[in-house]
Amino acid sequence: MAHAIGWFALLISTILHSFILFSFNYTSDQLSIVTVFPIWLWSAIGLVLIIISTICLKKKLLLWFFGAWMITALLGSDEIKSLKRGFTPTLKKSKSETASVNSNKILRVVSINCNGRKVEAALEAIDYNPDVVFLQESPSPADLQKINTELLDPKIQIVGGLHCTIIARGKLTKRNYSSLFYNRATGAMLTLEDGSTIELLCIHLDSAVTRWDLWNKDCWKEHQKGSQERRDQLSLLLSEYEGFASDRPKIFGGDFNSPQTSNLFKFLPKEYENAFGSKGKGIGNTFTNYFPVIRIDHIYSSPALQTIDVSAIKTVHSDHRMLVCDFILKQKIKKIIH
Repeated sequence: MAHAIGWFALLISTILHSFILFSFNYTSDQLSIVTVFPIWLWSAIGLVLIIISTICLKKKLLLWFFGAWMITALLGSDEIKSLKRGFTPTLKKSKSETASVNSNKILRVVSINCNGRKVEAALEAIDYNPDVVFLQESPSPADLQKINTELLDPKIQIVGGLHCTIIARGKLTKRNYSSLFYNRATGAMLTLEDGSTIELLCIHLDSAVTRWDLWNKDCWKEHQKGSQERRDQLSLLLSEYEGFASDRPKIFGGDFNSPQTSNLFKFLPKEYENAFGSKGKGIGNTFTNYFPVIRIDHIYSSPALQTIDVSAIKTVHSDHRMLVCDFILKQKIKKIIH
């Protein structure tokens, strides 16, 4: 009996390993139910199966299968890439504590899901002294006005839609996106004190499907449909966004309801850099706040901006962690060099 269990566990582990490698490399909408889970979680299941097989069969050769799963987890996990850059985030709460680059002023961007329009969550973002804030599940217009009044800073402007709001230090010129995105995005052109302009876009894509009965084909179809809809939303949004932006620097971000391994980002233009993916240290997972297992909140920038530092910060009033990212405009560096 023990031998039968051991061989069965080994068979399931081997099939699962092949399927996971295929799913995370192919990244199709049909397999979104698989890639929504982090690869280290699938690896943990595979390792448990190998341990059971080893105990039952008592064969040292099975350690090779154990090693294969460990390599898959180490090379495939999004978390490992940021941990290699450092175990501890280096971003400071106050921008004055953040090292400048060639005396250039840091442009700080914060993104947070306000968890059902909580004003307190929005204030957590503002507490990090940002130049730009992207709010998803944004507080009501009346509550946003209260925030504006409390800040007592004439340089701060607010533009918002039904669920997405941009708060920024500078002049905001709101963009009129198609009615299709009224509750999914808010865009604006930011004009800084020195006259520089940046095209901004705050995004909140459709929520992911929360059913996990993997044995039911309808569950797979729902996940596939949700993945396709989010990809279509992002594609159409970026098409309009790039039309507004022309050749100016671009920053967009928010709650994409999709991990970095999702098919959603496979079709993103190569020019855009994921801030945490390029410079983040430590664990960058943003959902859930108290037990973060996946990174579904993202900030992207165009080549005209250089990411200096970025951290995923634990919050008090949101069910997401908050992304705090420091940028500088590259053309300012060029002016100093020349």
